[in-house]
Amino acid sequence: MRKWLIGLLAFSIVLVPHVSCWANNVLTLEAAIQEALKNNASIQTYQKRLSIAGLKIRIARTIRWGELNGGAALHRSEDDLIASPMTPRRARTGIQFDNTRWGFDLTYRLPIYLGGKIPLSIDISRLNEISTQLAMKRLRAVIRHNVTELYHAILALNGEEKAVLENLKSLHSVLKHTVLGISQGKFPPVDRYKIEYSIQRWKAEEVRIVDQREALKIALQTLMGRENVDVNLSLAPIKIPKEVTPLIESVTDLYKRALLTRSDLAALENQVEVARKEVGIAKADRLPSIFATGVMQTYDGDDISGTEEWDVGIQLELPIFDAGRRRTRVEAARVKVLEERMRVFELRQRIIKEVGEAVKRVRTTEALVRSYRSQVSLGREVDRVETLKYENGAGDIDDMLRAKARLAYSNSQLAESMYQWLTARSYLNLVIEEEVR
Repeated sequence: MRKWLIGLLAFSIVLVPHVSCWANNVLTLEAAIQEALKNNASIQTYQKRLSIAGLKIRIARTIRWGELNGGAALHRSEDDLIASPMTPRRARTGIQFDNTRWGFDLTYRLPIYLGGKIPLSIDISRLNEISTQLAMKRLRAVIRHNVTELYHAILALNGEEKAVLENLKSLHSVLKHTVLGISQGKFPPVDRYKIEYSIQRWKAEEVRIVDQREALKIALQTLMGRENVDVNLSLAPIKIPKEVTPLIESVTDLYKRALLTRSDLAALENQVEVARKEVGIAKADRLPSIFATGVMQTYDGDDISGTEEWDVGIQLELPIFDAGRRRTRVEAARVKVLEERMRVFELRQRIIKEVGEAVKRVRTTEALVRSYRSQVSLGREVDRVETLKYENGAGDIDDMLRAKARLAYSNSQLAESMYQWLTARSYLNLVIEEEVR
């Protein structure tokens, strides 16, 4: 009995946090990312393309086994039509057929030489499958970053709201103290109106934060693929480092890494190879083709006895004249190679630019975090001094209110800058497609 109670207690300890999360409907960052990846229509399309690409590889391999085709025919004829042509009158009275013939055939063609089309087709199908995998990998990275960016933006607004609420709490305390001082003749009555105006202004800021956060929550849940959105959705906080970690690697090293790791660049380079192999297929169309053939035919009818014919042989096909169509296809395939190479060049240049912009964002947010952290420390001290001066009748209420406003603004900017820094690091990881130290 005692062991049973101990086991039940242990199970309850494990279960309670999960039940609490379910009850509060708390969404974590990783859960949001996984839900967005699961419900994204583009990823589902890529998955279907992958299955089709695998089938195309199988189809390309089966070409070497040739084709077996069958056919059947039924013919009815009248010998008198040879001497007496068809007339409208005869068509109205109807035709009496006197002979019926029927038969079927089987034809098998086995490719022996096609100028290299079969291995080229297999390679193209395989490269297209790899390109689809790479494109899906890039899309997953983009979705992960987009969800992370929205998630951080919502948490940043939570931090701003916290700073505003702390400032409002402080202003209400000052208002209570000021009203008491006014009743004792220590402060002028106008001070009360100044504090009340400041309170209303910060309440308006709180409303702006709430409205903006609701809009971002709707955007986040839409990105996750949810049809029914909840503006009261709670997000689990993430671990914020006490200090920002400076970026160690240089821009040159980072863009070299990006050129090696970017899946969309690798996919485009694959398309260059596909285009080159399509040139080979276009050239193969101008070469002779050799097939082993086998044909079986049977005939039977009213005016003939049943016959059966078998034929086995080698068939050579030579492209002699096509008004330049095959030559034009070769030139068009070569132009496509140049186009794909140009796309690779343009993407490489864009990646280099993206790396530079990402590094700039990270280093800018690093500086902002350090700046706002120092500003918060200064603001706290100024707020403490101005509050003491006012409470002791040696200061002005405007100076105190400005000090509290600056402190609240600095706290909100510090919270926002920390999430901006995390988002900038996420964007840099997206650009490199690897975790950057």
